[in-house]
Amino acid sequence: MSLLQIQNLKLDIATTPILADIDLSVDAGEVLGVIGESGSGKSMTALSVMRLLPRTSLVSGSIQ
Repeated sequence: MSLLQIQNLKLDIATTPILADIDLSVDAGEVLGVIGESGSGKSMTALSVMRLLPRTSLVSGSIQ
């Protein structure tokens, strides 16, 4: 059973592409760590999941 499932997440803020084709799944009992360089999209992915993005954001894909 997936507690979090992201499929084909894409994010643009205004006309700037931020995220492209993000897929991940976290099942019950699993722990997920996301690592990457500064500016790689870790925070924007988390903000997308929490629906705390700026008003100029355009999101597509599925977050369940």
